[in-house]
Amino acid sequence: MAVTLLRDWCRWMGISARRGLLILGIPEDCDEAELQESLEAALWPMGHFTVLGKVFREEDNATAALVELDREVNYALVPREIPGTGGPWNVVFVPRCSGEEFLSRVFHFLEQQGQTVESVAGALGLGLRRVCWLRSVSQAVQPWVETMRYQRLGVFSGRDQPAPGEESFEAWLDHTTDMLHVWQGVSEREKRRRLMEGLRGTALQLVHGLLAENPARTAQDCLAALIQVFGDNESQATIRVKCLTAQQESGERLSAFVLRLEVLLQKAIEKGALARASADHVRLRQVLTRANLTEPLDEALRKLRMVGRSPSFLEMLGLVRESEAWEASLARNERAQAEEGAGARANAQADARAGAKAEDDKVEEKEQEERESEEEDSDDHDAVLAGLGQARPSEAPGGPTPAQMGSASREGPGGPGCEPEGLAQAGDQETGEPLEEGLKPIPEELGNEDGAGEMSPPKSSSGK
Repeated sequence: MAVTLLRDWCRWMGISARRGLLILGIPEDCDEAELQESLEAALWPMGHFTVLGKVFREEDNATAALVELDREVNYALVPREIPGTGGPWNVVFVPRCSGEEFLSRVFHFLEQQGQTVESVAGALGLGLRRVCWLRSVSQAVQPWVETMRYQRLGVFSGRDQPAPGEESFEAWLDHTTDMLHVWQGVSEREKRRRLMEGLRGTALQLVHGLLAENPARTAQDCLAALIQVFGDNESQATIRVKCLTAQQESGERLSAFVLRLEVLLQKAIEKGALARASADHVRLRQVLTRANLTEPLDEALRKLRMVGRSPSFLEMLGLVRESEAWEASLARNERAQAEEGAGARANAQADARAGAKAEDDKVEEKEQEERESEEEDSDDHDAVLAGLGQARPSEAPGGPTPAQMGSASREGPGGPGCEPEGLAQAGDQETGEPLEEGLKPIPEELGNEDGAGEMSPPKSSSGK
C-alpha cells in the first residue's frame, strides 16, 4: 500500500513520516525541471520542500517521488492531487488521528480492558461530568465529522491499461484501504455504496455479482475479492526472478535504480522469496553487475565486497549520490570548457569575417575611385572634342581660304610661282562653290590665259 511504502521509505531515509509526501503517477519521461515546477505550483503554501528520491513502480507503470517538508503536514493545505504531465499525480500522506477518533479508541480500549470511563476518570485527570460531556459531544458530532471527512474514491474499472481519469489498481487500493479505515463510524450499507461509487466495468460487475449472491457481504469482503482478482498474484519464484534480473535502464539515474531495486527487495522479503539477512549482499551484487558505475564507485564497492562488508541501503544510496554529484561537477566543468572553446572559435570567426569584410570594402572603394577617375577622363575628352568642333567653323568668315592663301603666295609679276588669273578664280570657285554639272576640271598642263602661247619645241634648222 502507498501509506506503507511512504512509512518504509521515510524510515529508510531517516525522516519523520509526518513530514513526508509520496507523489504517485509521475510519467517516466518527466524531467527534473518539469517535476520541480509542478510541485512548486501545488505545494508552495506548505513551505519549503525537498525531493529526496524517485523510483519507478511497475504496478503503476509510472514514477513515485518522495518529498520531505520542512514541517509536519498541514492537512488543511495538502492537496489530494497535483496537476502534472500525463494527468493528475496522486499525493499520499500519513493519515492524521483526529480528537474524536482518539477518544473513540480510548473508550474502545477501556471496554476491552473491562474498565469504564467513570473508573478511570481520576487517572485521566478529568471529572466525571466532563468525561460524559466529551462522550456525548463526540457522539453528536460524529455524523457531521464523517460527512465533512467523506471523499469520493478514485475510479477503477479493472482494465489492464487505465483509461484517462481512471487509476491503476494499486493506487486505487491504497486510497480505498485508507478511506475504509477512516469510515469506521459509517454504516456498512454506506460503505458498500461508497465503494461501488468508484467502480466501473468489470470491477463493478464483480461486486454486483458478489452482493447478489450474498447481500450481507461487507465492504471489506468486496475489497478482498477485488484484491484476489486484480491484485498482485506473483509467486515467490516470479518476484525472486524480478529481483535478481533488475538492471539499470537506459537514461535512468543510478540513484533511481537503487531505489527501484530496494522496492523489489522489500517485496521479495515480504513474500518470503528472499531472506532479510541476504538483502545487502543481493543489493551489492545487483549494483555491481547490473548498473553503469563510474570507476571510483566501482572500485570502492568491489573493495567492500572483497572484505565481506556489504553496505546497507542508506550507505549504498549515500555512495551513489556522492558519485552522481562528482559526475555532475565533472560534466559542468567540461560543459564550461566547451562553451569557452566555442566562444573563442566564434570570436575568431567573427574577426575573420570582419577582416574579410574590411578587405572587400577596400577593394570596392578602389574600384569606385577607378570608375570615377575614368568618368572624369571621359568627360574631359568630350569637352575637348566639343571645343574643337566649335572653333573649326569660326575660321571661315572673313579669313582667307587655303586656296586664296596658296594663290596669294604664288602671285608675283613674272615670278616663277605665278599662275593665270583664271586658274586662281577657278580655285576660288572650287573652294567657295561646288562645280557646276557638266564642267570638267582644268588640266594642270594648261598655260597662261594671258596669251603667252603654247610652248612648242624649237624647230630644227633645215640647213638653210
